[in-house]
Amino acid sequence: MRWANAIDFTEAQSLAGHLMTAALLAIGYLSGMRPEEVLHLERGCSSQEEREDGTVRYRVTGRHFKGVTDEDGNTLPQGEIRPEPWTVIELVDRAVKVLEQLHDDRLLFPRSLTVRTLEPSPAEIRAEGLNPNRFIARIKSFIDWANTTATRLGRHHELIPADPHGPITVRRLRRTVAWFIYRRPGGHIALGLQYGHVGSSLAESYGGRTKADMLEILDFEKTLALADALAEASDRLSAGEAVSGPAADRYIAAAEEFTARYAGGFATKGQMKALRNNPRLQIFEDPQALLTCNLDPYKALCDPALAKDTRPSMRTPNWNRCNPACANISRTDTHMHRAREQLAQIDTDCTDCTDCTDCTDCTDPHLPHPIRRRLELCRASREKIIQAHEAAAGRTASKDSP
Repeated sequence: MRWANAIDFTEAQSLAGHLMTAALLAIGYLSGMRPEEVLHLERGCSSQEEREDGTVRYRVTGRHFKGVTDEDGNTLPQGEIRPEPWTVIELVDRAVKVLEQLHDDRLLFPRSLTVRTLEPSPAEIRAEGLNPNRFIARIKSFIDWANTTATRLGRHHELIPADPHGPITVRRLRRTVAWFIYRRPGGHIALGLQYGHVGSSLAESYGGRTKADMLEILDFEKTLALADALAEASDRLSAGEAVSGPAADRYIAAAEEFTARYAGGFATKGQMKALRNNPRLQIFEDPQALLTCNLDPYKALCDPALAKDTRPSMRTPNWNRCNPACANISRTDTHMHRAREQLAQIDTDCTDCTDCTDCTDCTDPHLPHPIRRRLELCRASREKIIQAHEAAAGRTASKDSP
């Protein structure tokens, strides 16, 4: 949809500022860089590497500041060029190229959009970059503009809601992307793949560095997601929910071990590492899936390398390749509740289809056969899941405790 028929000359600088803010959010969120590192990126920092297998790696070279000292241990305020570039996804590379076309300044995020003619000295580099706190107001202004534009165009589903935790800051982006990588592993397919690529890029960027604090953030978020899944499993079993599936016994054992070792207290750093690396406690929940994955890499049918007789290396399930025949699957009454809700939604869509003027998701006889057949298979698969679970009902922690 075209959001504007024309741009007035007086709007140009304001819109350029919003575009710069959008690029900042994209780079900061999807790269794992610290705010100061993003704000000191320079023109020409992004490059591409084409590999022999046809894949493309996008690299960003820039300065880092944390822990940078001279031979005497004194902090270098100007930082230094990072020995290894950041590996990023294509969206970050595109954001960099947009900024390079937006102005002629050396820094991608200058203090103003005017042309700079003098090169700063090394001592001035740190002071030249914008302070991250200066972008708090810019981000708020960008959100206000985006919401005003969405309202004007009648796209209310694109409104950006107020954040309950306060103003959006650049410093929150690193933790946020780590949360989404482990808390929304499935989601919409495109987003699931996107976050998978982001996670791989972050691991490649920081994996070989001694001070790889971004990997620590990812590990911390993975551990919290794992602990939440185990705590939820324990709550379900305590409420008397039945468990079915080939991995039901492992699901119950994992919940009981977690409760015995970790519940009711704050885990130390060592305990969190032990939890993250315990092969018996690797259970993963996806809000979009009607199952819990009790990951055993040697049984994971979602791993394409499994069929090649190679050593499995998966640490999290690949939800986009989930196989219903996998031995890692378990299901509880909570999953069956979700399945029945989906069945009810299908029935509602079919009941209301006679009132539709542009129906594309029901079993109306006038629809193309592939769409109608897809819904029929969807309904049948959920009924099969419910029937299989009910046939195995009664397997609870009290009856099947190992």
